Amino acid sequence: MERRKTTRGTAAAAYARFIGRRLLLSALVVFGVVVIVFFLSRVIPANPAALWAGPHARPEDIAAAEAEFHLNEPWPVQFYYYILDLLSGDLGVSLRTHQPVLNDIARTLPPTLELITAALLLALLIGIPLGIVSAVRQRTWADHGTRVIATAGVSMPPFWLAVLLSLIFVTWLAVLPASGYVSDSVLVSYPMEWITGSAFINAVIQGNIPVLVDWFRHLVLPALVLAAYPVALVTRMVRTMMIEVLGENYIRTAQAYGLPRQKVVYRYALKNAISPAIVALGLSFAFALTGAFLIESIFAWPGIGQYAWYSAVSFDYPAIVGVALVVAIFYVAVNLVVDLIQGTLDRRIVLTKAEG
Repeated sequence: MERRKTTRGTAAAAYARFIGRRLLLSALVVFGVVVIVFFLSRVIPANPAALWAGPHARPEDIAAAEAEFHLNEPWPVQFYYYILDLLSGDLGVSLRTHQPVLNDIARTLPPTLELITAALLLALLIGIPLGIVSAVRQRTWADHGTRVIATAGVSMPPFWLAVLLSLIFVTWLAVLPASGYVSDSVLVSYPMEWITGSAFINAVIQGNIPVLVDWFRHLVLPALVLAAYPVALVTRMVRTMMIEVLGENYIRTAQAYGLPRQKVVYRYALKNAISPAIVALGLSFAFALTGAFLIESIFAWPGIGQYAWYSAVSFDYPAIVGVALVVAIFYVAVNLVVDLIQGTLDRRIVLTKAEG
């Protein structure tokens, strides 16, 4: 009994050290990104003060803008004020919209999260079953077909897949809209109050079924395009790990005892093979945030990617820096969550990293 308590105490201490190390490393990564993004934003070939003051600004107006944003100070002083603003939750003011960058991001981030969440749900619902079927039925037509789908999902450029799906579902079948978020005609016929930046949440809260259906119709094509890579990645990962696990001795022993094949595959094999797939899915979630930038431009989806594009072409450096920081923090947070989930599923990882 005492030995069991000691073992549990050692495992808990190792897990606590593991979490502490991951949190510290994440904080250092975020700080490093802040430093890099700040200095890169200062070498943009444009005068932010002149952009803020406007095209017909006088020299004194530009000088006043430089003084207001501390752009006439040395870089270390500018960085000091920048860190103070970040700690207070101030990402600056957009030179293009003249609105706080934090407000712009809060307005454009929900549609992007809707798109990413839909894509990764498709990755779960499609990728894991395909990977299981491919592993269980090796060297069959099902396996070959699944591998072709996975290879196509990884290798096909998103813009080409977007054109292909638009040609099929918009031009030929005419069952889905080509672009947009929610149709103006639907919003006119069924008005909705924009409580949040998410049309899905607003429609669900207010019970606005027509807007919800129209939002879903607009979501289908960009979600399918964005899901192509995660589906392929999860399929290949699950297939590889399932084949490895199905060859283990304990699986052969379970089969020799006459346990049902479904129980062996789903309860024993999948349980031990799913951890790497979760890691891949988590990394795909972070990757999808930047991958959504192109998809949003193609389908006119009003997310943070479209906001970043307009900010880049207009040299709106406060917005560029704000988006870069949000994406970096998003990456770090997702990787942290993935590490914690993986450590919870497989304590051997915790012990190894804690000892290292």
